[in-house]
Amino acid sequence: MQWECAECGAAEGQLLDGGTRVAIDAVCHHCGKPLCQKHRIVIDDPALAPTLTSARAVYHCAACKKQFHG
Repeated sequence: MQWECAECGAAEGQLLDGGTRVAIDAVCHHCGKPLCQKHRIVIDDPALAPTLTSARAVYHCAACKKQFHG
């Protein structure tokens, strides 16, 4: 099985213009869609760890960011 970004459809390891390869390295915190580095959106969510700053960053797809974090 080859992972693909749910936002752009790019496949893991696909060679892009400029010679870089696609890395599917995140999943949406709400819906679980796989996301590439270009399409993952980081949201700082204090509810996850109120006293920490680095542990609160979670990834979202565009639809879930809009729905849950307006």
